[in-house]
Amino acid sequence: MNASWSRRFLLVPLTVLLSLSLFTTALAAKPDFITIPVDVTFERGECAGFTVIEHVEGLLKFSIHFDQDGNFAMQIVRFIRGRHTFMNSETGATLFSPDVGIDKTTISQDGSETLAVMGFETRIVVPGEGLVYARVGKIVLNLNTGEVVFEAGQYDDFADLLPALCSVLD
Repeated sequence: MNASWSRRFLLVPLTVLLSLSLFTTALAAKPDFITIPVDVTFERGECAGFTVIEHVEGLLKFSIHFDQDGNFAMQIVRFIRGRHTFMNSETGATLFSPDVGIDKTTISQDGSETLAVMGFETRIVVPGEGLVYARVGKIVLNLNTGEVVFEAGQYDDFADLLPALCSVLD
């Protein structure tokens, strides 16, 4: 087969696929985009002799998607340059954790809602000791029931975060 026939053979299915993707894109309403800077400090909790102070900074980028009727279909949240700083209120000792990834909320046709959290939510590594707490990978939650429907990676319990921070920042 010569080169021009090969190109024509590839162009036909590509043209059909492109037409279909443009058609389906035209059916959906354009998404809304919102960017919110985050710079907040709060008390994470009490340890023996000190308080853990948490500072969260970065940008939240929201894209809110709608179906062809203008109904909410899904929301994607990206935390850009997200960073958590945990500090011992007495000594000033600090620990950093990245927060990078995507959170995707969807509503199914049956009305059920799911939240998929993908990426690095919290990761605490102590030099010489290694990983002491992590919420990394992908986890999908049914927001109607609170049930975890999918999990890949390491998702330590939120209740274990403060004790881990207390022992590391002591």
